[in-house]
Amino acid sequence: MKELDRKDFLKTAGAGAAVAAGTGLPLAKYLTNRSGHLTFRAAAGLPRAPLPSYATQIVEGQIDLARGTGLVTSRVLAGHPDDTSLVGLPGLTRTIRITDVDADREQVRLRGLVEDRSQLRRGESHRVEIVVDRKSSLVKAPFLGRQLEHRLADA
Repeated sequence: MKELDRKDFLKTAGAGAAVAAGTGLPLAKYLTNRSGHLTFRAAAGLPRAPLPSYATQIVEGQIDLARGTGLVTSRVLAGHPDDTSLVGLPGLTRTIRITDVDADREQVRLRGLVEDRSQLRRGESHRVEIVVDRKSSLVKAPFLGRQLEHRLADA
């Protein structure tokens, strides 16, 4: 296998970003089963448009809607959403213990606490809110103190 030098890497990364930019990358999937459990996975490219995405925020969780509890993990991986690597960017992983759920036909609003507060950056709250909006096909999840929108994919 040919060794990849810096120039070739940048060409490859640029081509990947160009392809990614044309595909509408923010993706999310959710599933609510009959026992009242919500399972979801959302991915969005970082940085946001108009810049090309060189990293991917992934938010995934399993929630018991009846009990109002669950666990959500947010992490950032190197690579654009269509071709993420297994390399996580340090200091950007959050494990969120869900403590309250408000659900109706259109939205599921999850509230919780970041378990390891030592990972938080200045200005980031340990209290988290994630909204799965079925009507507008959006998932709103925090990233470094700001809410980002992720589009729901067809389930």
